[in-house]
Amino acid sequence: MKPLLYLSCFIILMHISNGMIINEIMADTIADESLNEWVELYNDQNVRVNVSNWIIGDDSDNDTIEGGLYNKEGTIIEAFGYAIITDEATRVYNNFNVSSDAVSLYIDDSSIGGYGLSNNGETIYLYDNDENLIDEKIYNATTEDLSWTFVNTTLFKSNPTPGFANDESIITEQGCDYAVDFIIAKTIFDNSSDFSFKIRASKISGSSTNFTSRAKIEDLNGKLIKEYKPFTNQSITKQRTSTTYTPNLEEEKSYFMDSNITVQCNDTNIENNFDNRIITIKGELLQEESSIDIAKVYDLGSDKKAKFGQTIRLKLNAYKGNTNKKNIAIWIEDKKGNRLSKQSKTNLELKYTNYSLTLPVQIKSNCDEEFDDDDYIIIARGLDSEDEEEVEIEDLTDSICDVKIVQTKQFSPKKFSFDIQDFNENIKVDKKFNTKIVLDNNNDQDIPIKLWSYVYRGPKSYSGEREENKKEFILKSNSL
Repeated sequence: MKPLLYLSCFIILMHISNGMIINEIMADTIADESLNEWVELYNDQNVRVNVSNWIIGDDSDNDTIEGGLYNKEGTIIEAFGYAIITDEATRVYNNFNVSSDAVSLYIDDSSIGGYGLSNNGETIYLYDNDENLIDEKIYNATTEDLSWTFVNTTLFKSNPTPGFANDESIITEQGCDYAVDFIIAKTIFDNSSDFSFKIRASKISGSSTNFTSRAKIEDLNGKLIKEYKPFTNQSITKQRTSTTYTPNLEEEKSYFMDSNITVQCNDTNIENNFDNRIITIKGELLQEESSIDIAKVYDLGSDKKAKFGQTIRLKLNAYKGNTNKKNIAIWIEDKKGNRLSKQSKTNLELKYTNYSLTLPVQIKSNCDEEFDDDDYIIIARGLDSEDEEEVEIEDLTDSICDVKIVQTKQFSPKKFSFDIQDFNENIKVDKKFNTKIVLDNNNDQDIPIKLWSYVYRGPKSYSGEREENKKEFILKSNSL
């Protein structure tokens, strides 16, 4: 019962909005088309309407409606009255029998729409000064000196009657019957990817002619979701079918589908000129449990390794289900649970929502060599869910740690001292440098000495093998 209720509301709204009508379109005049084109409006309600600053246009451009009397006022159309819209330099009132009761309106341009009214057919739109669409009419290819006249919900070719009723102006043609249908497998779909449709136009009887078809999808509140123009001023012998449309509609909602067809013959059965459907996209059941997935680790080297002191970025795919928890944290630790980084945190607010996010993690510098080159564990935790990913970390990031002087000494427990002198604090890469070391043996016995030096940062030696320059000798007692 609910879909029927929504449909009834939609029909009522459509009826209310039809107060001002695009009633007649003159596009193909005998001469000077740009000066003789006009559009007739009809006020189909029992109250006067002021159309000052309303908009009329086509698919290319829009124009503002102005009045022709009293300093461009005179834009009020009386109840059940007519108005004629022309361009600024019009000759319509010289070349047509315009009713003296019709309101004269003008546009702020040299032609109506983008390039004037098309002889090949197009859509004409009417908006109020709040940019609400009031009416639109789709007309097909024109015949010279005939207008398109709106009678009983359909446009017919007729002798022009600007400012007069249209009922007796229709050019009699052989009757025809054309229909439009949605080709759709069902009305309830499990998910959006399962939904597709086509539009079929058919000649039921009568003469062959050109036709135009339009379609749209709205939600049940009347909000426009999609518009389609499957056929525009095309010929038809018996039947034509559009391409397949696959709109990606939001799931867990119902939609109203509407299609129509207009033809250039006297369609004797207008009931099949429209097709309406209500469809529903169910969608998947919402998952209650949350989940976290470490999708990718950025900023690793070509060897897929990170360095101590480096900042890496982690891409997380997270789904928040039915939980009030918001926080997600990521960090790195060793296999004993000792953390190698601080936590990076973020909050996810909306339930039943998928998130894709990237968070940074700063790895400790390890200048004190607390951690070995090894495999470590990236942990992402939150929303009652967790994920882990291994990452190999080795070596130091350049310039993280200061260069240190290493003093290695081994001596008798009796008095012994040494001093480093003439040390170069600034050294060049690939250049030798000398350091003076003074050893003082104040013992009464000789001391075996092993002495070497190297330059390092973290676990890495930058001067070659650590004991490459090692020297061994005996330092005599009580000597330097």
